[in-house]
Amino acid sequence: MRRAFSSVVPAAVRERFAGRYALGKNQAPVQKKAAAEFIRDGRATRVVGGACSEVLGGKNLAGLLRAGFELEQRAFAALEHGEPAEVLSIHTSAGVPEQLETFIHALEPHLPITDQRGDWCVNLQAEGASAVHAAIDMCLQASGQDPAQPRAKVGVATGLTSYHGPPSTSPGGGAPLGSRAKGLTLEAQYPVPTPFFRRRGEATDAFHERTLAAFRAYLDRHEHEIGVLLIEPQWGSSAAAMPWPPALLRAYVEACKGKGIPVISDEIMCGLGRHGQQPARGGTGCFLAESWDLDVDAVTFGKAIGGGAGHLLSGAALLKNASKLQGSSQGTALQSHTYAGSSARALLNGATLLDALPTYRPHVQALGVVIGDILDDLSERSDGAIITHGQGCKWGGIFAHEDVRACQAANTIFKAKCAEAAVLPYFVPIGGFMLTPRYDDDVNATSAAITDLADAALATAREMNWAPSVLIAK
Repeated sequence: MRRAFSSVVPAAVRERFAGRYALGKNQAPVQKKAAAEFIRDGRATRVVGGACSEVLGGKNLAGLLRAGFELEQRAFAALEHGEPAEVLSIHTSAGVPEQLETFIHALEPHLPITDQRGDWCVNLQAEGASAVHAAIDMCLQASGQDPAQPRAKVGVATGLTSYHGPPSTSPGGGAPLGSRAKGLTLEAQYPVPTPFFRRRGEATDAFHERTLAAFRAYLDRHEHEIGVLLIEPQWGSSAAAMPWPPALLRAYVEACKGKGIPVISDEIMCGLGRHGQQPARGGTGCFLAESWDLDVDAVTFGKAIGGGAGHLLSGAALLKNASKLQGSSQGTALQSHTYAGSSARALLNGATLLDALPTYRPHVQALGVVIGDILDDLSERSDGAIITHGQGCKWGGIFAHEDVRACQAANTIFKAKCAEAAVLPYFVPIGGFMLTPRYDDDVNATSAAITDLADAALATAREMNWAPSVLIAK
């Protein structure tokens, strides 16, 4: 029986959905979207932080979706008439959609250039955490060792500030299930140059030199057990979109290479051109690993490649020694599932987006300049209470009290002020926000929304009235 739609969701229904937020506290349903405005119960909220899941809106999104939409129309008509229909999806044990070839051809020009350019492969998933696991799986298999042997180096090294998926099961984050649910993830994490670890009064160069020395010492201690190391060239919610210092990150990667440790560049959030950086010679600027000349073994990409319309697709590309998978005992990537990369519509969306990515870079860069100016001003006016950073269409800010509980208390006030201003960023658990506008969002509208958000953040900081002595270093 068809149920009538109602914009009013009974409390009992919301209390049955165990989703992102505490039970009964999830965001109310959204009826319509108009660019950055999400409309629920007749009220518009300017959403400037959807965690990198959307890249286009309006006519641009319609253009991205057209090929898949027309495919589904043809398939629907054939199904109604009992005729053979074009494949919409197919169980991976039975075959793959023909659109997979279109997607692979579209992806290849965007992969970071390596000295083994032809020896690559891609594993497709439906969301980011699985894509990270796929990258780990392929790197370990391509390493030439037998992972089943007792002395095989299969540990996964992650940074002290890292997030590679739900913390209960993915590499990196801690609570709630900790290392017991994380399989190969090493308990010891490597040092990183985020503000949480900077000493008061420490110069930037000295901080980076100290961190690099500590990282090299970490490799010396753990190289016997590290099978692969994960990096995030630009952090997500764990550091509110802070980019790595590129030269320092290259030094980290080079240190790993010196010990024969494969490196995965996790670009679930910052890849697909969101970073806005210029491409390397001969590249397209799709991945930061390419733009920053990082000698990595694999890259991941997130569900934004499906256009942000719910046709889920993510994946990992192994950039070197893919042919070794053919000679492994399994002969395949083990991280796979029933409908991994089997949605014809998602594959068409992805191919269309990849082909168009370079055309959006100037607008991504223009948005980055506007957002950067607003957040730089916010940081300065906050007198150190808010630290901001970012690039392209990915920015963020953190409340800078040395006690995370104080930052989280500030977040509670900040959320209320954002609600009053009808603007919604992505609130990060450490206390702060992340901004991830679409690549084609209007510059003026984005500027107005983020100005209102910055005003709410500054008012929050002034209400907290923290003494300079309790703030972490910039």
